[in-house]
Amino acid sequence: MGNSGVNSSWRERQAHLREVMAEAKTLEREPAARWVTVVFGAATALWIVVVVWLALTLPDEVPIHWSSGGVPDGWASKTGALAFSILVPLATIFPLVFLSRLVLAAPDTLNSPHKEWWIAEPHRLIRCERLLREDLMVIVALTVVLLTTVDVLIGYAAHQPGGVVPSWWFTILLVAYVLALVGYTTWMYASARYRPTKPVPPTGK
Repeated sequence: MGNSGVNSSWRERQAHLREVMAEAKTLEREPAARWVTVVFGAATALWIVVVVWLALTLPDEVPIHWSSGGVPDGWASKTGALAFSILVPLATIFPLVFLSRLVLAAPDTLNSPHKEWWIAEPHRLIRCERLLREDLMVIVALTVVLLTTVDVLIGYAAHQPGGVVPSWWFTILLVAYVLALVGYTTWMYASARYRPTKPVPPTGK
């Protein structure tokens, strides 16, 4: 008897979730906040500018990996270095933004504070997708800036004797990236960003 009640409750929840998903897919997606779009666009523009700079200035042989002392222990051709600078962000970083779509396709996979509240209504689900998309855009922007800075380091090292660079550069880059990432994710979960609020108005109203 008890199991029957649990199964019935679970089936009702899944049926309701399917209804929420179906209606949410008919609604317009909310646009990302302007400041997020600016941050994401600026990081992307910076990456493009640096890639163009590398294409115009790199020599035929380029250092791409260094020992702890800043002495290069790995080299690549200009084509290989450019391929790395272009393909890594395009294939592994920028696509992360599209993970927010999973909120609409599989709400149960959502991992955010107050999950049950967000997936209970179509308009809440749309709002949650937008919040996650914005967060992913910021995280992607931070990662793209990190990779772009590494590209700048490669371009700098390519014109130094023996390709040697100051060893402290790597530590500073990594620490700055980790601090920025931890700071933003802490704000995501500690602020009122995902806290249940008054009813979310329909999209476009």
